[in-house]
Amino acid sequence: MADLKISKYNIFFEDYEGNMIAVNLLSRAIARVNKEKYEKIKEILRDPNREWKGEYEKLKRDLVFGRYLIEEQFDELQHLKMLNYTARFDRSSTTFTIMPTFECNFDCVYCYEKKTGPSMREETTQRIANYICKVSERKRTIHIGWFGGEPLIEFDTIRLINEQVKKVCEENKTNFSSSISTNGYLLDEKKALLFEELGIRNVQITLDGPPEFHDRYRPLKGGQGTFHVIFKNMSILLEETESVMVTLRINVGPDNYDSISNLLDMFEDFPKSRMRVYFRWIFQGSEDNKEFHTRVREFRGYGREAFEKLAIFYMEALKRNFNVMLPILTHHMYCEYDSISSILIGPRGEIYPCTVAVNEGEEIGRITEKGLEYDKVKYLNWHRLDPFEDEKCRECILLPLCMGGCRYTRVRNGYRGCPEERKAVESFARLWYVVKKHEKQSKSQCLALNRESDEN
Repeated sequence: MADLKISKYNIFFEDYEGNMIAVNLLSRAIARVNKEKYEKIKEILRDPNREWKGEYEKLKRDLVFGRYLIEEQFDELQHLKMLNYTARFDRSSTTFTIMPTFECNFDCVYCYEKKTGPSMREETTQRIANYICKVSERKRTIHIGWFGGEPLIEFDTIRLINEQVKKVCEENKTNFSSSISTNGYLLDEKKALLFEELGIRNVQITLDGPPEFHDRYRPLKGGQGTFHVIFKNMSILLEETESVMVTLRINVGPDNYDSISNLLDMFEDFPKSRMRVYFRWIFQGSEDNKEFHTRVREFRGYGREAFEKLAIFYMEALKRNFNVMLPILTHHMYCEYDSISSILIGPRGEIYPCTVAVNEGEEIGRITEKGLEYDKVKYLNWHRLDPFEDEKCRECILLPLCMGGCRYTRVRNGYRGCPEERKAVESFARLWYVVKKHEKQSKSQCLALNRESDEN
């Protein structure tokens, strides 16, 4: 065996049962060992190239398999760079995020979007559908995500494009999928019944705590509450469809922090196998309502506590048997808009770099009858940033997961858009371990139920 060295992305910690957990952020290996074995592992790590025998030899092989120990000549940073570049510049699949309107029926207190603006005209809708259909001929996968404004205001646009693209993808034997981010207020039974037919398999809906807080943060234009209509619509969606998943984003701030448990209580009778939840601090995407956002930041904190305050809710959700999503665990990119194959289309056919950068002047191109036309200066400025040229990123243990942080923050503000997990890496690893443990147990339970069903 070649000479070995210790991976720089190892994290070891003790779990709540007194066992030691070993996590490697690059290989994404997670292992649990008792303390006796951990003492032996420490011996091996101190002298990895010694010729170990017996149980030590087996433990060493396991450490190599999990990439806790790696070949002396293996360059982890170069490997990470290759993974990142492969994901960012892969052209075999394309994701189109379409904003059919800037209009929104809500008046959220923290919104960074315009809330008013154009909606997609029929001519533009057909041009986009034609383009995506043509692209699908040479792609392995096409995904269409719907965003807004509130996309369900223009449901006819969603229906037209998805119907046409789905049909052509089936003809081309191209995988097709679709999702939507909606506030949920307009998601009535009539629309819900069409989702599976349109290939919409995931619906993301945001709630800001139980009604007394959600209705204050996310009212209709005019001030009326929205929670109970959304809650009813979610229930109908899950009852009337067989395969649609709901991703519930729960926004957290100083006012609703102590009531998040009450919100989870309300979903106890929902089909949790078709739901997943995640928690995020209320996001500031503009300079509006500065006083409100300052209060959120002061409550959240700037160090490890910013993540750990949210981790409490993940742990509680897992105890209640909810599936949870850890947003930082993406596919070798910080977010989909790091990729040249993720295209965000606005209501006039204009192209934006990401869903936060949708203000006037932030367009980087447009869809014409000839296809995509980019402003080359803006396009290159967006994609030129490379975390592997940043010394602090190169040295950061979280690099395998965050891949440099938010691109928009770097482009707009000139500093790193580091996720909250960076200042609480061990806490994140601990939560990740619990999530994986829960997923494994849930899978085992499903298999047991399936076996029992077959036997009966």
